[in-house]
Amino acid sequence: MKNRGVVYIVFGEKYIKEAILSASTVKKYSPNLHITFLCDQKIESEFVDDFKKIKVNHIRPKVDYISFSPYDETLLLDSDTIVNYDITDIFDILKKYDLGICHDLARKRTNVSTLIPPYNEIPYCFPEVNPGVFVFKKSEQVESFFKMWRSYFYKYHGVWPYEQPTFRVALWESGVNFYILPPEYNIRSKQNREKQHKFHHEFGSQHLKERIFHMHHGKETVEDALQHCVEDYMPY
Repeated sequence: MKNRGVVYIVFGEKYIKEAILSASTVKKYSPNLHITFLCDQKIESEFVDDFKKIKVNHIRPKVDYISFSPYDETLLLDSDTIVNYDITDIFDILKKYDLGICHDLARKRTNVSTLIPPYNEIPYCFPEVNPGVFVFKKSEQVESFFKMWRSYFYKYHGVWPYEQPTFRVALWESGVNFYILPPEYNIRSKQNREKQHKFHHEFGSQHLKERIFHMHHGKETVEDALQHCVEDYMPY
């Protein structure tokens, strides 16, 4: 098996179709990347190089099957991704780190904090990351991290069935050597950003509150400078 490649962990016709479309964009811009589907049914597509059947027990099977990647270096992509450039350089981060991933728009949510105590203990400045796009290499440290993530996921699955909060806890506690990739590797939609504002009452007043502005403003008073910064900045 090739030593690096892309893995999709998907199930159901809708998400399989979506993932095949994503895979076609990987092949367009990074044609030498090998692609494997871990899926609940057989896949036949010119864009998919390998397929392994999985049994899906809940809506987040990646937690169970992430370690099944056949590659030494893996880029995991969710089905709803579209590649727009050659992405092979993302693997180069693994020369120095065990794992590379992007911040999520969710930082530290008040509603989740009340449900998952170890999540609440982590400071706001260590935000959630997005496991829909991340690169990792096979190592004892990474496998230990995945086991910890799986353990926390099932411990709190009854109160929160999604994977990001427990991924945050495992990332904080495991000590795995990871790097935060720049946002262009995981561009989110306007709809996703609007959702953060819609549910702001659940996430808490501190959520996505600007902490430090860093820009020239040309103003003489704090009030005028702050107003300029609020109007001028572009949130990630």
